[in-house]
Amino acid sequence: MDYDAAIAYLDSLVNYERTGLRREFADEVRLDTIRRLSQLLGNPHEQFAAVHIAGSKGKGSVAATVEAMARAGAYHTGLFTSPHLVSPRERIRIDGEIISRDTLIELVDTVEPAVEKIRDEGVPSPPTFFEVYAAMAFVHFAAEKVDLGILETGLGGRFDATNIINPLVCAITTLGLDHTEILGDTIEQIAFEKAGIIKSGVPVVVADNPTSAREVICKRAAEVGAPLIPAPQIVSSTPPQRLPVPDADTPLPRPLQTVVVRRDAEELAVQLALAGAHQAINLAAAIGLADVLDATGYERMDDEAILAGARSVEWPARLEIIQARPWVVLDCAHNPQSAEALAEALPSLIEYDKLIMVLGVSADKDAAGIAEALAAITDIAVLTQAAMPRALPVQEFRAQTAQSWSEHHAAATTAKALRMAHDFAGPRDCIVVTGSFFVIDEFLQFAGGATA
Repeated sequence: MDYDAAIAYLDSLVNYERTGLRREFADEVRLDTIRRLSQLLGNPHEQFAAVHIAGSKGKGSVAATVEAMARAGAYHTGLFTSPHLVSPRERIRIDGEIISRDTLIELVDTVEPAVEKIRDEGVPSPPTFFEVYAAMAFVHFAAEKVDLGILETGLGGRFDATNIINPLVCAITTLGLDHTEILGDTIEQIAFEKAGIIKSGVPVVVADNPTSAREVICKRAAEVGAPLIPAPQIVSSTPPQRLPVPDADTPLPRPLQTVVVRRDAEELAVQLALAGAHQAINLAAAIGLADVLDATGYERMDDEAILAGARSVEWPARLEIIQARPWVVLDCAHNPQSAEALAEALPSLIEYDKLIMVLGVSADKDAAGIAEALAAITDIAVLTQAAMPRALPVQEFRAQTAQSWSEHHAAATTAKALRMAHDFAGPRDCIVVTGSFFVIDEFLQFAGGATA
């Protein structure tokens, strides 16, 4: 295959990230297909040491942060996350770098015969895009002989394709009511699905969560005999000084917040490159993972590596400042809790006169809840939709949320929404692009400089 053919093959697979996973399909999701696929590939998921992370919010940030800490400790790392922003190559990283086009071609060439063999076997659920990509990550991490592979679940945990690994340690980040049509409509049901990654004898680091969720997680850990480790306590979180509107020729800043955590009787002050008080919770979970790894043979996952990794971690589209005059900020706040975190963090991060919110969401999201969370900081909302089946049509979005905004407009495409936002914005204003990952993807393609 060449690169275009490899991408076309991946795009030919069922991709629930784009179409949405309806209940009638979700009931069929099990681990049989990914186990068979990995078996045909020589069980690469058993050939590297792993960290496994699930949660409703922050799991990608935790994965990126603990990977940066491991890399700071001079370990050879692999990172598997989803979804991607522009290129599917972003989903697999080695030592912090996304895989090359040639590597993607090689991986597709490797897994394609196994995928087609499963199709020929007549299974009711042939491998999906996510399952194939998880298998590609397993293959690549094994071939690279990574010291540590960090894997983020895609959806849920219990039946997620990544859940065939037997990790050294796992973590459950902050939980919330997301994907309720698939995972359940109570925090307890969602906690049950996420806790499905907990395995016998494998320590599980648990972020601060509602009592009802912690009870479910504790029950699962006790049932399988997994040590349960609360994430370190957050003593304080101090945001960086609010950034003024810079001169046109000033390099973009990378502000650091200071988070103090307590482990046992000791405190550790950490400078974190990810913005927002909610990232302090994610940092605490990452430190908890690093501490477990340090105690189980990864001696270079010490405080020095923790400090260096937290200071250097990069995780795109999480309160990411990509332009000044006007400010342009990307943040994939795709549920009400994430939108609340954005609304709380942004005004203290940068100075601006007027805020223009470019917002599109998926049809299975709580559009009204997201709008309600963002309305208080928004001067002008520009509602839009991504060009994919799962998107909430902009007119429906407008009908559901019109009462939330002081001023709002609708644009049929992301490109039109961005042109409209720039027409509204002066050099001292701020444009925030948020909601769906797919809207941010289209923004990056529209803005240029992003390659697949």
